[in-house]
Amino acid sequence: MSFDFTALYEFHGHRCPMSTMGARLGLAAMAALGVTKADQFKVEGLFHTKNCALDGIQFTTGCTLGNGNLAYAEEGRAAFTLNRRDGRGGVVVTVSGAALERLSGFKEFKARLMEERDISGLARAMEIDAEINRGFDALVDWVQSADEGGLVTVTAA
Repeated sequence: MSFDFTALYEFHGHRCPMSTMGARLGLAAMAALGVTKADQFKVEGLFHTKNCALDGIQFTTGCTLGNGNLAYAEEGRAAFTLNRRDGRGGVVVTVSGAALERLSGFKEFKARLMEERDISGLARAMEIDAEINRGFDALVDWVQSADEGGLVTVTAA
């Protein structure tokens, strides 16, 4: 994948697996529809939950909550719908089950380590922090570089 995530992380405020996932969702949707960020007013999007992925979607597609061509619904679905405003098609890009498992697996891993950290001495707490940071960085790197077919599913809307 040849997308520079640096500017996304400056926009979002930090490296983040979900803002990265949002960028991947937005890029996949635009590619499937054959549009670019310059076409932002020819499309409208809906993200089916509210989390950091919204920033990645806004950054890659140019659709924003403020300009009214992006909305979100609290459905709890890791999916992004992008439609052409002229009615000539749309796509739904869904995070794959394997990707969701990997993302939630990290949350569980971190939670277990944080419990241990609470009862550990300073030296072990520092080791745990480093272990969590390595896992976090590895997860972000994976979302950035994973093959699109293993990361998301694209279907017609």
